[in-house]
Amino acid sequence: MGDEDKREPLLQHPEQADIQKGDHPSAPSGEPSTSGSIPAEHVVWEGTTWQGCPDFCFYCSPVCCSNWHWHITEQRIDLTHGCCGSNMETLDLRRIIDLHFHRSVWQMCCGRGTIVIHSDNDEFPRLKLTTFGTREVFERLKQAWTKARIATAVQHGDNGDHHLHV
Repeated sequence: MGDEDKREPLLQHPEQADIQKGDHPSAPSGEPSTSGSIPAEHVVWEGTTWQGCPDFCFYCSPVCCSNWHWHITEQRIDLTHGCCGSNMETLDLRRIIDLHFHRSVWQMCCGRGTIVIHSDNDEFPRLKLTTFGTREVFERLKQAWTKARIATAVQHGDNGDHHLHV
């Protein structure tokens, strides 16, 4: 085999090089995308919670409750939930109306807390994220939400219409 067999094939389009290297925005590499026209999304928090379980049952909650997988970036919240991940939801951070952080004395002792996300989403107008280290997650989510609101102002009309102003 000569040196010519070791060379990479010539490509006509620069996007094809990205696809072959796994750097394309649609590649499931887990890393932020830096190529193409889609900006990189930095992960604010990712994890699994079990909705509907009382705080004192969090150790056995995977057995008794429905799990929700959260993937929160600086642009959106992706949720996978239901039996075997049968439901998927996406909430753009610009659609969040308000954020609230709360923790009871019990949660404070355990290093847990609850973030309540109020949005104009009809399916999930109020999402609750309860997990460990929630205070730091709340601060990062609040910063990402503020950046999203500054980039694009969302005005909520009386009739439910949304008007974007850039």
